[in-house]
Amino acid sequence: MSPTFKSDDMVLVNRLSYLFGKPKIGDLVVLRKKKYMIKRIKKIKDNEFFVVGDNKKESTDSRQFGWIRKKEIIGKAFFKIPNY
Repeated sequence: MSPTFKSDDMVLVNRLSYLFGKPKIGDLVVLRKKKYMIKRIKKIKDNEFFVVGDNKKESTDSRQFGWIRKKEIIGKAFFKIPNY
């Protein structure tokens, strides 16, 4: 599958979305692991999340760094502004 976001795309992030609700399977989230990443939630276990990139062949995700905690999620990605 091709990536949903390219490295030069700008993304709007709702930082309040998970203060009032819980992340769900399929949500695109922004998290920070040494750098900012946009990943899709694949599995949920208690307050931990298994995230994967849409471009699975070239993505660094939970398959490499393991489950992430809710506090590592910055917010929900909800709008892409393409770089023209």
